[in-house]
Amino acid sequence: MNNLDDIITPTFNWLKEKNKVAIATVISTWGSAPRQVGGQMAINEKSEIIGSVSGGCVENSVITEALDSLKDKKHRIKDYGITNDLAWEVGLACGGNLKILINPLENDDKIIFKAKKMIDKRERIIIEVDCETGNRKIISKPDEEQKKTSYLDHNKNIFYHIIDPKPRLFIIGGVHLSQALSSLANICEFQVIIIDPRNYFANIKRFPNDLIINDWPDEALKNYKFNFSDNIVTLTHDPKIDDLALKIALNSNIGYIGSLGSRKTHASRIERLKSEGYNLEQISKIHAPIGLNIYSKTPQEIALSIMAEIIQVRRSF
Repeated sequence: MNNLDDIITPTFNWLKEKNKVAIATVISTWGSAPRQVGGQMAINEKSEIIGSVSGGCVENSVITEALDSLKDKKHRIKDYGITNDLAWEVGLACGGNLKILINPLENDDKIIFKAKKMIDKRERIIIEVDCETGNRKIISKPDEEQKKTSYLDHNKNIFYHIIDPKPRLFIIGGVHLSQALSSLANICEFQVIIIDPRNYFANIKRFPNDLIINDWPDEALKNYKFNFSDNIVTLTHDPKIDDLALKIALNSNIGYIGSLGSRKTHASRIERLKSEGYNLEQISKIHAPIGLNIYSKTPQEIALSIMAEIIQVRRSF
């Protein structure tokens, strides 16, 4: 899955402020390149930048090329070979090769404006770029034809930039562990939603950076549409609360489901869900006991194990 920095939103804001902007995109790599395919940097006419296309070793050259593209309104593709010596100089482990596409944008760039609307709607975006002409368009492909990350079709010389929705983490239960997990999820730039009908657990003082819904999970979740970028964890130890969320999650296309509790607790959970008509294949979607086995003990360590497992599952799609 491809979920790099969101360059579209700040670029959209620059364009709305009448800035002239070019976007540089990593379209191919070889060796130990510092940024993966799809990494982007936006550059305006004041040489201000957002994002990056390397660890700092080619940015100066890319900025110069981007400013030139704003003047002549032509796209360009640049190949950069990062030597081991240069990599060490800027703090990278080793060298590699980068192929970077630089596109000057229109003042009212239709692609950026449409992509921003799609981001707001949490829709997957595929931007097709003709590397010969620089022409861009947003396309849709049947699921079976979609790749999971941005890629360059070398035969057609077309780059497909894939932008997935920002990941969300639904935390059921505003307990102590949830506070530690919320902090880590925010650091990892997940949108966090805390769901708990008990407002003495879930409130703004305990979760100042999150959306809080003081309602039962079945009511709180019924208006959400889930996809692979969504994740849900149940942490209350109370089946009356947790099971309501699990039933909704198991009937969805959500990317990750995790439930706190021992193996004995999960065995009881399985029996409850089976009695509700869920089969073992469905129930096997639940990661329980939750988190990677790092022998965690404290709430902070358990939160780390949960976040690590979520990321492991997320990056394995």
